[in-house]
Amino acid sequence: MKRAALCIVLAVTVGGCGGGGGGRHTGRQLPARFVAVSLSTLDDSEFALLGTVPCSVGRCHVIERTADGGRSFTRVAAPRGLPSEGTNPTLRFADARDGFVWVPFGWGAFWSTHDGGATWRRVRSPDVVAFTTADGKAYAVTAHCTTQICSGYHFAHGPASAPHWLESPLPFVPDGPVVDLAARGRNVWLLGTPAESRVPHHDVLARSIDGGRTFVTGDGPCIPGLAGDLEPSSARVVWAVCPTGMLAAASRSTDGGVTFEPLRAPPLVNAARLAPASDQTAVLAANGAGRPLYRTTDGGATWRPLRPPGNDNVWWDVVFTDTRTGDALVQVGARPAAIWRTTDGGTTWSRVHRR
Repeated sequence: MKRAALCIVLAVTVGGCGGGGGGRHTGRQLPARFVAVSLSTLDDSEFALLGTVPCSVGRCHVIERTADGGRSFTRVAAPRGLPSEGTNPTLRFADARDGFVWVPFGWGAFWSTHDGGATWRRVRSPDVVAFTTADGKAYAVTAHCTTQICSGYHFAHGPASAPHWLESPLPFVPDGPVVDLAARGRNVWLLGTPAESRVPHHDVLARSIDGGRTFVTGDGPCIPGLAGDLEPSSARVVWAVCPTGMLAAASRSTDGGVTFEPLRAPPLVNAARLAPASDQTAVLAANGAGRPLYRTTDGGATWRPLRPPGNDNVWWDVVFTDTRTGDALVQVGARPAAIWRTTDGGTTWSRVHRR
């Protein structure tokens, strides 16, 4: 397969904004007026939060980092120019130094840091429509997009610390920018709806076992045109949550994504979230009014409801860093989202303390 170097055109943008966004504060609890919008985890003790704090222009984005499981935090600057309304940026650190922030399709903005957040650089071209990291590598779906359509799709991959990544054609041409990209180790999965099929019966799942150098395509687990979320727990076990219109369905693969079996999950809305702690254990956030969190320890055959503190909880960015430790952004009722943590594989959760 012919490849070219994806030269990422960068402009240096020092992070932060006026009146409280850019200063560095160390060794204190999470500020009470900090509102989290995205979570990125590295291991059982280190994670980072992108969020906003009050400042002279209203609210400014900052990043809060912890290396002790949330007992104390250090603030580093966020990229300049992040939108404060209409959409939430996403934060992902591949390691302690190499981090990325991107804004969903419609904004098409993407920033990178290679010094832990001291400075940020914005990618000017092309647009990044899907992104993930695994084992120090970065993977992206890029395209040239307007507010209505994208064209010229490519797959880019390389070390997260590198100034440029290798670029190759996508294994299939999607019908739009709604694609899901997941990776674990050297395994990469790309889920989307093919553009060339008039009435597809399935979406398409492209699978790679060599870090994205080559792909094999087959049927995906979701409904064409409605996207989906893939959550691999190992090279062979991939969990999936797929919107179906008004509801959602969950499934699981034990052969690396070649085939999927539906799970006997409780009723789910489109915004449901699934997070595996292992090949057998996962939590499932129904995210419906009054619905609890669920947990399975038998690969999704049965689900037991959990009752974490609070009512009408909405869970997102739920991530396990090992079989026992997990973190999540949780909104309880109308309150701003807060970071919650589990250290027993998802059985019990507690809120990270604020000052």
